[in-house]
Formats: sequence, structure tokens, C-alpha cells
Amino acid sequence: MRLKEIFALIERTKIFADIGCDHGLLCKMVADSDKAERIIATDISEACLNKAKLMLGDRAEYFLGDGLEPLKDIIPNITVISGMGGNTILHILENRLLPEIIISPQNDVYKVRDKLVSNGYKIIEDKVVSDNNKFYDIIKLVPGKQNLTELQKTFGVFYFRGEGAFMQRLFQTKQKILTYKLTKENEKKLQEISEVEKCLKSKM
Repeated sequence: MRLKEIFALIERTKIFADIGCDHGLLCKMVADSDKAERIIATDISEACLNKAKLMLGDRAEYFLGDGLEPLKDIIPNITVISGMGGNTILHILENRLLPEIIISPQNDVYKVRDKLVSNGYKIIEDKVVSDNNKFYDIIKLVPGKQNLTELQKTFGVFYFRGEGAFMQRLFQTKQKILTYKLTKENEKKLQEISEVEKCLKSKM
């Protein structure tokens, strides 16, 4: 489900790159759909890259190395970085302003939104998907200027759409916090959730 949602955000382009391609399934989806003239698969693991090679053959180019470093002067039109921690994604994108990126950080999503927008990116899509009983944020960014509220940094730029998986996660998060000791931090989280709920009710 998560890969399908990421794939749906990929438009037809010249150069597509999957950074940390793992098994190469997303690259295969792009190749099968003929969405990119040139497909680049990179991974820090040679074993993973070999799996991608077996699946894709000569339909992609393969680079072994950390993040964007092995690409050298190649600038992909669309770059996907998913399945990594937020800090790892920020490290990969440090001092790099790419034409379009689609990311799915495993954690520290508030920090990722805050940092990338501060570094010259604008979020044009921001959604939550459910996959195997887990929730994932998928964020699409392009160069631009944007100011985010605290709620947008925490819950996503378009939280006010109140989409299915987002609402499921919001409910589960609230119920979980209610079982915890009411610390100042948890009280703040409940207040933020309450603000989101009020916003959603006002739009019904």
C-alpha cells in the first residue's frame, strides 16, 4: 500500500531516482509504467542492489553508496527517499535542493517538515497511509517558500482534509495517550489533538 501511494505521486519525468532502493520494487513499478526515461537505483547495501538488478536488469542504472553521493553530478527530476529515519533523510538532503522529492520518514516527521521547509522546500502533498497495521507519512516537496503552523508540522500540512488513515491514527494516538500518566508533554499533545478535532468539525 505504501509503495502504491508513493508511486501514485510520481509523474512522468526524465530522470527518476530511488535512493535506498532495497529490493527495487518501486523502480520496477516506474519502469513497467514507462513513467521515466531514465531510472536510477541506489543503495548502501550491495546485497540489496543485487536484488534490484535481478528484478530490473538493464531497465535501470545502479549506484552503490550512501545517499546521493554516488550520483555525483546527476540531478534526478524526481527523487524518492523512503523507509529511512527522519535524521537519515535530512542527512541525505543536507545542502541539496532537488527539483522534486517524495519522502516517507519512519520517525521525527515534525523535524523533517520543519527543517526541509526552512531549507527552501515547499510541501505540495502530505498524507498518511496505513500499511500492515502501521501508519506512514508520505510527503512530496518542491523548491519554494512556505510557512507552517505548529499543527501542520506535527500532523501534516493538509491535516484539515481529515482523510481516512489520518483520522484512524489521530484516534489511536489520542486513546493511547489517555492511558498514560498526564504529564505536561502528554497534556500538550492532547491539546493539539483537540485543536485538530475542532478544526475538522468546523469544516463538516
